[in-house]
Amino acid sequence: MAKADANGMTNAAGIAYGELIRRQRKAKKMNQEELGALVRVGKNAVGAWEAGRSRPDVGSVPVICEALDLSLEEFFGMPEGQQERTEEKAGITPEERSTLLRRYGALNAYNRQVVLRQMAVLREMQEDIQKPRKVIRLFRSELAASAGPGEALDTARGEEVFLYANQFTDNADEIIRVNGNSMEPTYYDGDQVLIRHTTGIRPGEIGVFICGDTGYIKEYRKDGLHSHNPAYATISFGEGESVRCIGKVLGKVKQEDWADDESFAAWQEYEQKGR
Repeated sequence: MAKADANGMTNAAGIAYGELIRRQRKAKKMNQEELGALVRVGKNAVGAWEAGRSRPDVGSVPVICEALDLSLEEFFGMPEGQQERTEEKAGITPEERSTLLRRYGALNAYNRQVVLRQMAVLREMQEDIQKPRKVIRLFRSELAASAGPGEALDTARGEEVFLYANQFTDNADEIIRVNGNSMEPTYYDGDQVLIRHTTGIRPGEIGVFICGDTGYIKEYRKDGLHSHNPAYATISFGEGESVRCIGKVLGKVKQEDWADDESFAAWQEYEQKGR
């Protein structure tokens, strides 16, 4: 028995595909030209398989197995009964399998490739339908960052919440509530915003800043922290005053972003199955 090789010329049981095809072809008292005609390839292709210079493409395998009375398990070297158990789990009957192989074998090489591509597309569509929406966990702080006079953010108190993943929630590290109206109309009092932790942002971006023991949500510019509500003045700082950025505001949490416990459990189960 040949050992499994790196170039894919042997099956899972370590048997060379060419050796398997040649042995079964001779047992069926069939020459290379006859097998090539059944599989709709030339004699040279069969010779190359048997010599180990190439192996059949996936689309030809079911037809080869049908012509040589081989099961797919035997061809690929799978443990006995594995293919039947897989088909039984999928609800495929032996009669259905036989019909599928017979009809597939009647197609030319081009149409077999068309069928395989269509099957791949349908499989992807089916998996997308069955796949639950990705759910992530984020920490939601009990404290608020001020969009007005400011509020202390000196303690990490809060809870873990579930959100559906998207380009904003997937990049966030924390949720903080807006307090006050100085960032209207961009953010309103009570809005919950997504924060990505960072120690610096670019001018024109909105961030969360700690000034002393007070937290602010403001737009950063070179001359200070700006409110979007014109009723509020720019917050400027002199030398020696402690101001630090703790995060960038990615956007507000929308109503449709919240996920329930069942959705999170479904996503966890999906991940645990390794799909």
